[in-house]
Amino acid sequence: MKNKNLLIIFFVLISQISIAQSWKYSRHELQFGLGASNFLGDLGGADAIGTHGIKDFRFSMTRPTIMMGYKYMVTPAFSLKGSIITSYLSGDDATTQETARQNRNLSFRSGIIEFGATAELYPWTEKTNHSYKVRGVWGSKSITLSPYFVMGVGLTLFQPKTKYNGDWVKLQPLGTEGQGLAGWPDKYKRYTMRFPVGIGVKYLIDRNWSIGFELSARYTLTDYIDDVSTSYYIPSEIEAANGTLAMTLADRALNPSLGTTGVTQFADGSNNYFQRGNPNYNDAYTFAIFSVHYRLRKGTKFIPKF
Repeated sequence: MKNKNLLIIFFVLISQISIAQSWKYSRHELQFGLGASNFLGDLGGADAIGTHGIKDFRFSMTRPTIMMGYKYMVTPAFSLKGSIITSYLSGDDATTQETARQNRNLSFRSGIIEFGATAELYPWTEKTNHSYKVRGVWGSKSITLSPYFVMGVGLTLFQPKTKYNGDWVKLQPLGTEGQGLAGWPDKYKRYTMRFPVGIGVKYLIDRNWSIGFELSARYTLTDYIDDVSTSYYIPSEIEAANGTLAMTLADRALNPSLGTTGVTQFADGSNNYFQRGNPNYNDAYTFAIFSVHYRLRKGTKFIPKF
């Protein structure tokens, strides 16, 4: 009996050593995910002056997201991932009850493509094999959940549009805030660096397959994903430079008499440019993604696990 127990202990120890080292044979992982996005910017949001923060989250503005990624495990506690994500972002002043924002009456949608690199930090290391609790010889599997933190950097391409007379109109070429006119900034670029932070959790199904859920926020270096940032500009000058459509879409106030939109021109030649957006906060957005992962393993035979 004593020899039998020693033999069991020996095989269990050898098995655990094999499990501890097996991550080196499974560093590579392919991922595919589906989820949802939500925009945090100037348009829509809370029933108060917006801050581009989580209080501006509106469930009605949630849009679909698709993710594909490749991950490389540097150590059991640290991994690097490259990903491509395509999604839509959307915002609409009709979703808020704040008077000035609602009267502004602007809306947008933008398809986006993300190219990113992220680091995943696993406080208790990532599980690559099931661990076992010994009961007799055969044992039983324990639950293998791996929570982690995410941060990274990447590039986002965007194209803000608004719906007018049944058609989706590209906004960046129109210079709706006077961009490109004399003395005003150039038209904004349709790409931006973005910096994600978030949390996630993975559940190991077997040696190759796992599923996960990740919640993250993306902070960008632009305030123009929704085409809104600073102030209104003189309508006649926008029309002269970019056409009547540009002038119309620059100021779509429901009630211009409220005096919260447009430009007031004084007899002395000075102008009062009313606020159109808030340039103190860059745009942000969030992702919630469910994913399936397939781990690529080197061709090697592991010592049987008990």
